[in-house]
Amino acid sequence: MNFRWNLILGVIALALLAWFYSLNQEDGSLANLIKKPDSPEYIGQKMETTIFSPTGQKQYIAKSDKAEYYSEDGHTDFFNPVVFVLDDSASDESKQNKTDLHQSWKLTAAKATLTKDNMLNLSGRVVAQSLLPESRLQRIESERATVNLNTQDITSNTEVRINGQNFVSSGLKLDGNLKQQVATLKEQVKTHYEINK
Repeated sequence: MNFRWNLILGVIALALLAWFYSLNQEDGSLANLIKKPDSPEYIGQKMETTIFSPTGQKQYIAKSDKAEYYSEDGHTDFFNPVVFVLDDSASDESKQNKTDLHQSWKLTAAKATLTKDNMLNLSGRVVAQSLLPESRLQRIESERATVNLNTQDITSNTEVRINGQNFVSSGLKLDGNLKQQVATLKEQVKTHYEINK
């Protein structure tokens, strides 16, 4: 009888030790569920986003292979982004009908960061391509550029190349406005004109 009680108490003790051991083990799957402070709030693949102004008009359309939103400071990282800037000044007809907006510029890069205040910081093979055939500025190329999506101001502190109607220009810095089709190059500016007869 004594042997049976020892065996039963031994099994109960082993069960209690196993239970206690399992309570003290870190579960790796639970740690993965807890969001780290520097990790994104959400990650999306093959994203397409349409942004509206406070008045309800479309401002721009952003597409990317991958998007990561960080709620801590409100910025979004886009990977291989394509951003279409919308404009109502594309034609006289669209000025009469404010809901008829046209894609005026296509912005592409390897990576972009959109801040809370609608500043788009583009990096890696940045190209701003005009989608309007009558635009004085047709194409802007750089390694880095910043576009204010509210005002359509564009700046760059890296080497810039501009193609326009009948000219090609390059410089080390750029200040301009996509909507007004104005660009000012600074430092080591070189321009080649094509004269049409």
